[in-house]
Amino acid sequence: MLTVLSGREQMDTPEIRWATAQDMDSILGLLEEYHEQEGYRRQSKERLKAMLGEVLSNRTRGRVLVAAVGGEALGYALLIRRVSFEWASEVAVLDEIFVRGKGRGRGLGRRMISFLEEYAASEGLPAIALEVASQNVQAREFYRSVGFQRIDREIYSRPVRGTR
Repeated sequence: MLTVLSGREQMDTPEIRWATAQDMDSILGLLEEYHEQEGYRRQSKERLKAMLGEVLSNRTRGRVLVAAVGGEALGYALLIRRVSFEWASEVAVLDEIFVRGKGRGRGLGRRMISFLEEYAASEGLPAIALEVASQNVQAREFYRSVGFQRIDREIYSRPVRGTR
């Protein structure tokens, strides 16, 4: 049976899709919100735009997903691939996922994870890995609720002198 959605229902139906160059400004706005919310150092918009443009034009660098409702981008995810000797394969790495405040509680994060899982399966990638700050309780609970399991590891980072 075919279900016909009213105009209002069509506007409220989430659209999860791969980003295109036409999404550049929307994603840059989401990136700015994400960085501010997470307390990251403010990045040059020109630098972010160049990096995003490279990812959008070269799928070997990564894939960007957009979650939109009524034509408005309310979330994004960045998926990259990396070689893993542990898995003897490439694996997917969910480097970033963000849903703007007014998009939260609508299932957009879950839908993006589901979309990425289908993509990983279609590409033969055996796992999706991610990092989350230990103090980000809300994100940790979300990841557990969609099937991610905590592995006992610590991640360290060190700035490289002379690069910034």
